[in-house]
Amino acid sequence: MKLLLLLAVGLDLAWTQQDQSQVPVQQGFSPDQVTGSWKTLNLASTNRSVIEEGGAYRCFMPSIVHLNNGNLNITYFHRKDGKCVKEYIVAEKTDIPGRYTFEYQGKNYLTFVAVTKDYVIMDYENQCEGNPFVVVELHGRTLLSGKLGLVAYLKHTARRGIGPGNIEDVSLNRKPPFLQLLLCGSPATVAMMTVTPMEIKGVVG
Repeated sequence: MKLLLLLAVGLDLAWTQQDQSQVPVQQGFSPDQVTGSWKTLNLASTNRSVIEEGGAYRCFMPSIVHLNNGNLNITYFHRKDGKCVKEYIVAEKTDIPGRYTFEYQGKNYLTFVAVTKDYVIMDYENQCEGNPFVVVELHGRTLLSGKLGLVAYLKHTARRGIGPGNIEDVSLNRKPPFLQLLLCGSPATVAMMTVTPMEIKGVVG
């Protein structure tokens, strides 16, 4: 137990001492800015396998809810056991507005790097078993308006050491939206889903 406590403290200390220029936070961030519906456009990672088909971070985010305690409830669709399922993570606020932590495949540190009325860039640093990796996501309020953030997104992925070969365009406009949702990022197998028609409309509408 003491070892786990020391490890947790060490990770938190590393978070506060890391080079903040590598993970800039949106100035004047307010949780209300990111509340609502989103469309996932691009995924990138220093570990490409986590964003490939079947990867733990190949996820599509339809919404963020600002909770009364200041935390964020983030909804994701991703493939699990051959099905497209909906799951939630609760990102816990820190002393720095725009920075959050949560548990998923290990300890995660989430930073809202850029937030506008059209798009959001989210940076995740995963500290799993001493093998950290970074995931950077681009989401738009719509598929079209979200592309306005592409230049800023590519600038940040380069800052984080992520090359073009580790960036995937997963925007829904490459396939009929309903089919893309059914596939949940998979080009091969249509997955059964545990979602309602209204939830489908929220993702593809």
